[in-house]
Amino acid sequence: MNPGVIRVTRTLPIDGALLSDVLLRLRRDTDGAVVRWTLGDRGAVEVDAHFASEGAAWVTAGRIWNDGGLTNVRLRVAATSDDAVDLMLTSTDPGTRAGLDDLAHAVVDELAEELLWHAARAGVTRQY
Repeated sequence: MNPGVIRVTRTLPIDGALLSDVLLRLRRDTDGAVVRWTLGDRGAVEVDAHFASEGAAWVTAGRIWNDGGLTNVRLRVAATSDDAVDLMLTSTDPGTRAGLDDLAHAVVDELAEELLWHAARAGVTRQY
């Protein structure tokens, strides 16, 4: 990881063709415009629930807080194969503070679990 840059990626077993349905379910299930999680002593996160299309990907903004302050992030979800999508978080603030790696991973894990839950409800995850 480069100094001052956060980048975390996780692959999810969601049918890429139905990704827009999963994101729509997330938005409809969200009270208000943002999804917010408190991540214990790590900090808190807000993710805008309205993802916008950007080519073949879907993007939205987010904010993460810890005791050092606020960092703006960008979240991107894109199909990488017929049955997988990548969820990526990157920092958008220049000179992002060090020490946010654990918080960034927690943010990706929380959003990933939320997307997988909505995908399971819609029946668009791989069945094992």
